[in-house]
Amino acid sequence: MMKSALLLLGESPSSIAASAYARRLAKSKAAHLTGLAGIDLAFIEAPMPGTIGGAAYHAQMETGLKAEAVKTSQRLEETFRRDCVADGLAPTSLSFAGDPFERVTALSAACDLVIAGHDVSFRGMKSEVNSQVLAQLLYATPRPVLVCPDALRPEGDVMVAYDGSLPAMRALQLFALCGGWANRHVHVVSVDPQVETAERLTRDAAAYLRRHGYDVALDPIASSEAPSAVIQAYAARSEIEMLVMGAYGHRGLKEFLFGSTTQNIIGEPKSCIFIYH
Repeated sequence: MMKSALLLLGESPSSIAASAYARRLAKSKAAHLTGLAGIDLAFIEAPMPGTIGGAAYHAQMETGLKAEAVKTSQRLEETFRRDCVADGLAPTSLSFAGDPFERVTALSAACDLVIAGHDVSFRGMKSEVNSQVLAQLLYATPRPVLVCPDALRPEGDVMVAYDGSLPAMRALQLFALCGGWANRHVHVVSVDPQVETAERLTRDAAAYLRRHGYDVALDPIASSEAPSAVIQAYAARSEIEMLVMGAYGHRGLKEFLFGSTTQNIIGEPKSCIFIYH
């Protein structure tokens, strides 16, 4: 059962949606919520190519970026605390200046779930396409990550995209044990060219979820199309609130995040995505 969550704070539409979703989840499950704002110092302090007067210009620019990042971090903390109080929550707000991945990894050891917008950034900008901190988290965080879209869908069904891989098995287990969506109807979807394989996979995942008390429907899909395309079409057609899936494919993290197979799912999600590697 989920007892605590870590929210990565930001100002993009998806980060604002992540904050709203995190507060709603924390309130419904009486879980503690921690909000984290910060500054990626390595990015701000990165050296520039040498030019005449370049060192002085870089020092001036770095000072300005740091000052602006500090203001943004403070503003995010204040907004987070105010929103939580309005929702009847007693949160913890933290900030850092350093390596985002190291800080998030350390804090995630004390929580059950990390929640973030799909374009979260600690680099002094509102959003970051193909967020580097999110890429690192999906590869190596010790906890599952809930990635939020720009706009939240109404509360509704959950879709589990299950292919029998180790990442999919781990994601399924952590979703079930987390218990944050125990009252939702769950669609277990498996996509494979062979209908027998798709049926077997859905049966395996459904049996596990039913042992944990979930209401489950089986949806095996025989298709030779890219699984990502089939999954997206299914989620759009069924108005799924959240997609559960294992992280990165057989060709590794870079292909999973930035390749053609799943770029549209993670890069521009239409629903929340509960994901674990």
